[in-house]
Amino acid sequence: MRYRIFVLLFVTAAALAQQPNVGPAAAFETASIHPVKVTPGCFSMLPPGGIQYAVTCLTLRNLIQIAYESGHVEGGGAALDATYDLRATAPGGIPWTNKTISPMMKQLLVERFHLAVHAGKRELSGYSLVVAKSGSKLKPTEADPSVRGQKAGESSANFVAPGYVQARSANSRGVAGLLGMALHAPVEDHTELSGIYNIDLRYAPESLPDSNPGNESNANLPSFFTAVEEQLGLRLQPQKVVVDTVVVDHADPEPTPN
Repeated sequence: MRYRIFVLLFVTAAALAQQPNVGPAAAFETASIHPVKVTPGCFSMLPPGGIQYAVTCLTLRNLIQIAYESGHVEGGGAALDATYDLRATAPGGIPWTNKTISPMMKQLLVERFHLAVHAGKRELSGYSLVVAKSGSKLKPTEADPSVRGQKAGESSANFVAPGYVQARSANSRGVAGLLGMALHAPVEDHTELSGIYNIDLRYAPESLPDSNPGNESNANLPSFFTAVEEQLGLRLQPQKVVVDTVVVDHADPEPTPN
């Protein structure tokens, strides 16, 4: 499950132009946040589509990533490593989505941690996603509106897990984002592909048990980079990537009382 949260951050990553102007309309109706100790299996996160919003065992850094839809957060010191449970209610009885959570989370962090940030950029070692010499093997599909409107209790249609990457109704930029998730490195889309695609990438995960979502033996699966080329007809070429970052100027070490 820990892999799934960061799909939201990379696939929908957006540049941070300036300190946001968030108002009462962007706030949760109710919100309670408590520090917790990390224990095995403590992470959980309700999927979009319901009134209640709840995450457990997330660091303040993770909450900032959700708020700013960015996987790259800098500064803030040790305060960003503290772990919290957050339970909140969407305003007006309207089910929340990944997009509507962002401004409400920003407002919460400003109110409870007096968070202040600014935009930044950093050059990181990453990859360029290009079409392989053999040609793309991605087959265009029709966009599925249900992917953008999941119901409470449904798992995400776009996620990464050890040995597996799934995408539904994703453009090439979304595919690049998911591959970056699996690599824990930024991936820029240079494929010039314009379609919408479904992918099911299976590969041999490193240092993991001999199993994966496809119930195939790891011994019969290719490495990640080989799988990308053989199954998707794409290649990942090492390159320096300039990414948008969220730079934390201030965050209180503890939230204000509930």
